[in-house]
Amino acid sequence: MKARHILITLFILIITALPAFAQQDCPDIFKAELENISGVNAVVRNDGGFLAILKEGSKKKAVSVVSQISKLRKKNSGECDFSGISVAVMNNNLEQVKSSSSASMSKKELTKLLYDYVYKLSPVQVDENLKGYEKLSELAPQNSYYKARREHYAKRVELVKTRAEYIARCLKEFPKDKSILNLKIKRDFYLFVVAGDTPLKTAEAFMDRVAQETPRPEKKMCVIAYSADLSNRLASCPVEYQEMLGSNEEELLMRHVQSLPGFKIQQNINGYKALKELAPHSTLYTKKLVAYESKQQGLERFKSLHIASGEKLISKSSNRGATLYATINSKALNGKSASANRKLFKLLTDYYATSGYAYKKCILKNSAGKTLGTISCSKARCTFKQ
Repeated sequence: MKARHILITLFILIITALPAFAQQDCPDIFKAELENISGVNAVVRNDGGFLAILKEGSKKKAVSVVSQISKLRKKNSGECDFSGISVAVMNNNLEQVKSSSSASMSKKELTKLLYDYVYKLSPVQVDENLKGYEKLSELAPQNSYYKARREHYAKRVELVKTRAEYIARCLKEFPKDKSILNLKIKRDFYLFVVAGDTPLKTAEAFMDRVAQETPRPEKKMCVIAYSADLSNRLASCPVEYQEMLGSNEEELLMRHVQSLPGFKIQQNINGYKALKELAPHSTLYTKKLVAYESKQQGLERFKSLHIASGEKLISKSSNRGATLYATINSKALNGKSASANRKLFKLLTDYYATSGYAYKKCILKNSAGKTLGTISCSKARCTFKQ
């Protein structure tokens, strides 16, 4: 009997508490409804009410959003009554949109809501942060913190602009400079691959020339310079960048290596050797290095084939782009039937495939320069066409 009485009491308490729990959930429900309104970019909530930031500055869109918010405040959802909720609306330029829903909100409450929004922005959103602290300084001109943050982000915006302009100029100018073979940039990290035996000096001289036309950023830069074969590396990097140097250099060097055409075997070998020095335990770099070394060895074996007399089957070879040109020794062809020559070309094609076909295409020629046929390779398979 006593247990039954306890259960009944608990049931009454739960039933009585349900509206209170529902009321506690009402602000969350209203926030979710606000966020679902088309044109609303962000919603901030605190004890003073809500702030809705719009995605654009269109007056027509703002009027539409305000109208939808008014309808939402008149809507009841279960135990929730939204009519007393204050909602301020700002467009994407943080200009306040007139709305009856914010009539009861004080300037102080609006300022606090806006600060909550700005505080959650990422530091890399420099334009948004500057906009936010400019508006906060306008709402609370005596607040020294807002003023300091506004000045900080004003400098950051200028830095971002100057950096972008300088980087764009460097990337535009380096292809015109024969001493700069490649340039990869990530924010304040510059990786050069240069001709000559003074890579760092050459890189810095180039940057100085660019700075005569486009001012360089005030922030210090980290300059990494490699020789053409990547065997010689020098760097000029501020102490504060040392912890980030390894990962950024690896990323930039990888971008350089990935930009190399696959048929440039030796350059790719040099590239993956250099990357392995930066990341010795990388299985990717190891596999890539082994693959390119295998291609190079296969190519050398192909070019070193001999005929019965002991002379080389391929008397000379050269490449243009992704095509190898191989001249067949006349002694391997003279006096042979067309059938025997076809058999020779078939054997050469098969051997070229198994050797790794360093070049996608190999054009066979006789000593007079006449084309005998073309070996074309794709997906570990090569075919010969006369």
